[in-house]
Amino acid sequence: MDGIKECKICVNTTINPSIKINSKGICNVCEHYNKYFNKEDLEKELEFIKKFIKDEKYDCMVGLSGGKDSSAMLYTTKKLGFTPLAFSFEIGYNEMSDSVKAKIKRITQKLEVDYETIDINNYMSSVDKECLEKMSDLYEQPLTDEFKEKFREIYNEGRKYYSTKQNISFPFVRPCQICRKIAIKAYYEEAVKRNIKVVFVGINEWASNKDNKYTAIRRLKPFENKPEVYIVHLPFLVQRKYDDLPEILKEIGWTREVGDHEVDTGGSACLLAKACEKKANDIMGFHLDAARLSREITVGFIDKNKAREAIKNGNRESKYTVKEVLKRGKII
Repeated sequence: MDGIKECKICVNTTINPSIKINSKGICNVCEHYNKYFNKEDLEKELEFIKKFIKDEKYDCMVGLSGGKDSSAMLYTTKKLGFTPLAFSFEIGYNEMSDSVKAKIKRITQKLEVDYETIDINNYMSSVDKECLEKMSDLYEQPLTDEFKEKFREIYNEGRKYYSTKQNISFPFVRPCQICRKIAIKAYYEEAVKRNIKVVFVGINEWASNKDNKYTAIRRLKPFENKPEVYIVHLPFLVQRKYDDLPEILKEIGWTREVGDHEVDTGGSACLLAKACEKKANDIMGFHLDAARLSREITVGFIDKNKAREAIKNGNRESKYTVKEVLKRGKII
């Protein structure tokens, strides 16, 4: 497209209204990260988190999807000295194949880690359900020029409500924004229930860049009379690179599923994300996961080629519409 610029470092382009490219060809995300990221901050955070290693049945929880990032993360928590409880969240629209379940069983047995599945539907508020229903209505609209413009405006407006503290009923274009709000509540309550302070998640980017400080840790303390819980993006904390994975995965017996790609978009594992991604891409001109993949490039986890391949593979047709996925999951 004429006039469209792409960042020299990542795959962010000016098609995305939130992206600006400077005179050196670098996007605002990469520019800010390169200016303010300090590895010493992460080294201090790692030492802080190690203080929660206890001689107890479990001293942390580890989100495990069966994918390579979360599987390698589980291995790393053990190497750090933690005694983890591995878990997967179950929600109506997220299906886990039998082969993935078998892989999780194999990995947790190999690492001698207990594993639980946790139903998080109870953490889905009426506002969350309203958001999902409004989103399903949005994706049902015919693709007129007027609607496409409205769709882009809604995408941009939704960025203002990224914080989980903003409990607003809004037709988010990106389903991950709603799921994140539900998951954060579940992380906190499930950890408190077990007297656990640390929840590790396999996200390959920063948890926050508040006050120009890039951190791998997010502190949750929604209630004055309840303890805090720390959500930790472990791959970012230990500065994991994609090339670090093969050796770890070989050691724990992780194998790629038939049809799996090296790097993929959210639609590979989530029916809701899959139902959204192609239509959103056709309307906006960029994939919903492009910004996330760009951040993984920014931090040095993957390169542009892997991100581009993921985006190419992620522009897939869904068997179900957004509304059908949510109805199948008994959400609406």
